[in-house]
Amino acid sequence: MKNVNDQNGIESVQEWINQTLKKIHRKMVELFGIDFAYFRDIRIIKQSELLKQLTQRMRNGLEENGIVYTDIQWIQICKILSKSQVTGFFENFAFYNPKDEVLCINEKMIVNHPEKIISVCAHELSEKLLSTYLSSSPGAPKQALVKMLVEAKKTNNAEKLYELLDEYIDTVFLTVFKEGCCEAIALQTLRNMGYEIEAASMDEDLQIGYSKCINLLFEIDTGKRSQKGVRKVKTRLHSERRAAPATDEEKLIKEALRGSQIIKGVSYYLGYPLAKAVLEKYGIKGIKFALEEHPPLEAEYFANTQAYLTQLEKLTTVIQQGR
Repeated sequence: MKNVNDQNGIESVQEWINQTLKKIHRKMVELFGIDFAYFRDIRIIKQSELLKQLTQRMRNGLEENGIVYTDIQWIQICKILSKSQVTGFFENFAFYNPKDEVLCINEKMIVNHPEKIISVCAHELSEKLLSTYLSSSPGAPKQALVKMLVEAKKTNNAEKLYELLDEYIDTVFLTVFKEGCCEAIALQTLRNMGYEIEAASMDEDLQIGYSKCINLLFEIDTGKRSQKGVRKVKTRLHSERRAAPATDEEKLIKEALRGSQIIKGVSYYLGYPLAKAVLEKYGIKGIKFALEEHPPLEAEYFANTQAYLTQLEKLTTVIQQGR
């Protein structure tokens, strides 16, 4: 692992990762009964290149939804992503682009944290499995929702703004659960392959991260209830033909976006315990049903997994029918 600066070393490590992931892929197909495509290629890239690719993907995604920043603004965004406190997050990082099916792995993880390679890459395989299995991709509408939020603010349509904020926050909760599902699927696969030590270590890391971050979801929930309260007051005053107090809708947008961006970086921690409970009780069909038909959209469900399982228990017949 220490020889990745040498081209032969890089190729050797890439081949080892490729062969290991192919075994994990075969086990996932066997374990969950879902035939999904493997990666077209595996690449180990430097952190600077990884940040460049992620930034470009971010830019392309926003522009596809009509949100355009100037080159100067993107230079500022790149500088923010390059700061040490941010790049630390990207050190143990891998991602694949659905458009070219290439898995990119940060070279720093290979050198500094080789013990995390298997679990991190198994997560990406889980992402591919779910994208094949689900009817749609949870969280995909998020960028379009951001665009609509901005448009609602421009047109001063407060009621539409509140509706979109509700929808946006629901999408955040759905994405958190989906990321947790990927972790749960990956770890269950590793356990079934004899990687008990790696799975146990990752499970412990996820549980510790979860305990440190769970309050973030309650903050999002509190914000959602607050804006609903403002909405009710405005509706009542309007019916009484009284002037409604001014509300800083822009502040609501910024708070929602800020909270969701923070949560994005720790979503797999937050979603893992609940997703693990669903997977262990209902299997992959339960995961599909939960994501598509009855997603957990309240912080309480993530803090009290039994409360959510009780809700799913009422729908056991539907789940067992394979929906």
